[in-house]
Amino acid sequence: MSDTVEGKQVLFGISSDVKTVANSKVGGIVQSATVTKSSNETEIQDEDGDHVAVIYHGAKNEISFELITTDTPLVLPAIGAEIDFGSVTSIDGVSVGTGNGRAFITSSSSSQSGAETTSVSLTIAHYPVMVADGV
Repeated sequence: MSDTVEGKQVLFGISSDVKTVANSKVGGIVQSATVTKSSNETEIQDEDGDHVAVIYHGAKNEISFELITTDTPLVLPAIGAEIDFGSVTSIDGVSVGTGNGRAFITSSSSSQSGAETTSVSLTIAHYPVMVADGV
């Protein structure tokens, strides 16, 4: 199937990077991916109450996948299980620095749609500056 782009080009579809990460935990066909970057914020005020600085710390990425599983039988990853992104450095075009830090499964669930498919949702917390235990 060919495509034609009119106007601005946009990202379309799900990249192979997303499929690589999600399929390393549960075999399946990735249907959606979401990346949320966040951090803590501390505002610094002077004696007059004016804001003079802001500090961002505690960087965290929350990465969610939904896929239709091809695994039989289905075994959901354990909460707290560490996940390794391998050589993947971006999730669906969003650079999240997965080459650094550590990532853990924070939730996993499955749902069934009639007798046809089983969907799996995974949520991963990625801490880009966290070092390995004992380092």
